[in-house]
Amino acid sequence: ANDHGQTPVPFAASYGVRQVAAGALFSVALRKEGSIVAWGNNDFGQCNVPAGLANVSEIAAGSSHVVARRLDGTVAAWGSNEQGQSIVPSLPGGVRQVAAGALHTIVTRSHGQVAAWGDNSFGQRTVPSTLTAATQVAAGERHSLAIRSSGTVMAWGDNGLGQTSVPSGLSGVVQVACGSRHSLAVKDDGTVVAWGSDAFGQSTLPAGLSPVTQMVLGFERAAAITRDGTFFGWG
Repeated sequence: ANDHGQTPVPFAASYGVRQVAAGALFSVALRKEGSIVAWGNNDFGQCNVPAGLANVSEIAAGSSHVVARRLDGTVAAWGSNEQGQSIVPSLPGGVRQVAAGALHTIVTRSHGQVAAWGDNSFGQRTVPSTLTAATQVAAGERHSLAIRSSGTVMAWGDNGLGQTSVPSGLSGVVQVACGSRHSLAVKDDGTVVAWGSDAFGQSTLPAGLSPVTQMVLGFERAAAITRDGTFFGWG
């Protein structure tokens, strides 16, 4: 789709890019030197990168907001803010990773702590008190996931389609990702586990999908790259 200009890549984002992220109708790119380029729908200012923002090491895009982590562990956010998803709270000690859901934001902090803000209509930003030693977080439309240092996964928020019902015995997880209402996890042997909505086949894993090295989920779809460079897309 290109109704809002989200697919033609601007010249400034056509080279030297190390990470990309996509929101509902817009795209964001992080360049190697730490600057950000955004394009597409700008109804909520999500493409208005704050002036002077530099030294960015990671980006995440929600439905209509963007979150950026700087090298020093500080966080910037802009765009839609109707649920407070772009108001960054005080985060002493810095942030190690950022994730953006549709209307909420979640981060991992030093010592494995997790903080979240924004929409909480389904408890998606109410971090479980038992969650400790988190190494990665992910955010969906109305749910959140976290990996603990033990390789186990915790999930919270909306569970209407089983997206927070982590499969029993799941361990050895090194990456998690959230779609709209489905969840995926990559294990240390490169195998993938999926749960939640399968209305469009987004939780039905393709044959030959292993070992996976990178994975990303969209609204009702998923994509992954295997160790030999093969690309898979489904949903």
